[in-house]
Amino acid sequence: MSNTVNLGRETYQIDIYEGGKPERTSVYLIRGAKTALVEVGASSCTENLLSGLDSLNISLPSIDYIILTHIHIDHAGGAGTLIKKTPNARLMVHPRGARHLINPARLVEGTRAAYSVYDNCFDQVFGQVEPVEEECIYTPEEGEQLDLGKGRVLTFYYTPGHARHHMAIYDGLTRGLFCGDALGAVYRPLSRIIGRDFVIPATPPSEFEPAEGIAVCDMIGGIAPEVLYFSHFGISKNVGYILERNRQLLQQFTNSAGRILSENGSVKDVEDKFWELINMQISEFSNLDLRQFIPLIDVQLCAEGIVDYLKKEGRKNQAKGVRIVE
Repeated sequence: MSNTVNLGRETYQIDIYEGGKPERTSVYLIRGAKTALVEVGASSCTENLLSGLDSLNISLPSIDYIILTHIHIDHAGGAGTLIKKTPNARLMVHPRGARHLINPARLVEGTRAAYSVYDNCFDQVFGQVEPVEEECIYTPEEGEQLDLGKGRVLTFYYTPGHARHHMAIYDGLTRGLFCGDALGAVYRPLSRIIGRDFVIPATPPSEFEPAEGIAVCDMIGGIAPEVLYFSHFGISKNVGYILERNRQLLQQFTNSAGRILSENGSVKDVEDKFWELINMQISEFSNLDLRQFIPLIDVQLCAEGIVDYLKKEGRKNQAKGVRIVE
């Protein structure tokens, strides 16, 4: 079975089978006079990516740009491996992320800590993270544009919330936004069952900030894309619904976690509450076990990220001498 989908207008989706599973992570190939990849995935997925490119008759020297929405390993871990195979490509990344691609030691260390549930199989799941030579990297400014030719112009927007090194890319030709993790993840098998996009925000440690995440939803609403290209996974044209669901769940997650922590609850208590809030999205399908469709690690990381944020805010308030009255 092919791992590529022709989305029209010289836009292609490549399923790179993260963790050996379909419909988990997308890489996108877009073409004007020049050719760009958006995302690369983990290095463990490089062979699947190369297979997809080969099926599209894309030679590696013909790739002009590799664009990363952010540097988390499931999006960018294979950048150092791929850039060695694409001699004419320039790698584009948020300015905050560049140094961690040049020297990925802290990135790998932080990811190992966040994904400790994988224990000794981390390398098998994500693969090795090779460094990227500094001269290969370009860091676009907020609002900067990249002209691929043939009427295809990309615009870069900084989109913190999920991480400070996150950016989204607007494609004027398709009026589509490559949103990375800024608007969370869509779970396709579950979406097909319930008949609508099932999305939850992605709120991992250690840079998640809920107010920024909500502000990004408002900013994207102002851009008014007609289609969203998710890294996890695939496309959605239900833009207004996606934005509102993210705003709602970001507020609910943060408020609920705050109440639980104020009552000396644990991260596990927060995680359990998140499952409850997620279930409420599909109350009419109460017979479905969401754990069949949503990896446990996703919700665990959501809980850990929000708890991490709230604890940091608590320490800041203590340092300022702020007394919070419940």
